[in-house]
Amino acid sequence: MAQHEAEQEQSPESSSHNLSEGEELGSKLLLQHRYLSELMGGILPPLLEPSWGSRVLEIGWCVGGLTFEMALRYPSLHITAIDRNASLVEQAQTLVRGLGNATMFVQDIHHLDDKVFSSVSFDLIHLRFLAGDVTLEQFPPLMQSLARICRPRGLLVWTETELPITTSLACQQLCEMVQQALQAGGDAFAPGNSMWVTAHMDRWLSDAGYRIAQSKTYAIDISTGSKGHDAFVRQVWISGEQVRTYLLEKGITMAAEFEYIFGEMQQEIQEEKFCGMLYLRTLVGVKL
Repeated sequence: MAQHEAEQEQSPESSSHNLSEGEELGSKLLLQHRYLSELMGGILPPLLEPSWGSRVLEIGWCVGGLTFEMALRYPSLHITAIDRNASLVEQAQTLVRGLGNATMFVQDIHHLDDKVFSSVSFDLIHLRFLAGDVTLEQFPPLMQSLARICRPRGLLVWTETELPITTSLACQQLCEMVQQALQAGGDAFAPGNSMWVTAHMDRWLSDAGYRIAQSKTYAIDISTGSKGHDAFVRQVWISGEQVRTYLLEKGITMAAEFEYIFGEMQQEIQEEKFCGMLYLRTLVGVKL
C-alpha cells in the first residue's frame, strides 16, 4: 500500500500542468513505460526479483522513464543510467531528481569509460529497445563490452521489439520506409517487416559469455478496444517527429510525403475496425 501511495504521489499525471515542454514529454514517455510494463506483466520478467544484488545499469529507449520506474519500485537498488544524448539525460535527471537511488549521466555505450565502469561493476544490466540506435555490426562487441562490467552470475535482461503488423495501409507503408532506412544504415538483416534482431539476441549473448536462463515472447494486441491500443496510439504520436527526422536523414522520403502518410496512419489506427499485433522478446542471460 505504501509503495502504491508513493507511486501516486510521484505520478507525472498528477502534476503535468507544472511541467515544461521537455518535462511533459518525459512524463508521457514514463507513462508509456508503465503501460508497456503492465502489458508485459511487470518491469522485469516473472520470478526475477532484486535478490541478485543492488547495482543496476539501465540502457535503452526512454531510459529516464525506465530508471524512474525501477528506482521507485525497488528502493533498495542503486540504478545507474546512461545515454549519449545530453538533452535526453537532462530530461531524465529532472524526472528522477526526487529519488535518491538513481544516477544518470552522458556516456556513449560503445565506448564505456574504464574509470567509471570497472570490471564486474553491476549485478544486473537492463536493456530495452536498442534496435535502430545500434547497428547489427555493433551488437556483438556491445554485448562483449557489457559482459566485462557484469559480475559472474550477474544478470542481463534484454527486450527488443519487431515492427507492428496492422490492418492500416499507411502504417504498413511507414513500416516499410523504416525498414528501408534501417537497411540503408546496416541496421536490418533482410527486406520485410522484421528487423531480425529478436532472432539473433540469444546468439549474441551466448557468444559474449552468458547462459540463456529465460526466453519469453510477448504478443501484444494493439487493435481498437484492446488494452494495448491506447498505448500504441500514444506511442505513434510521441515518436512521429523522431521517425520523420530519421527517414528524411536517410533520404527515404520527402517531408510532404511523410506528413501525408503519417496523417493517414493516425486516422486509420483510431478507426473502429483497426486491428494489429506487436511482438516483443525478452531474454535473461546469466554471466558465466
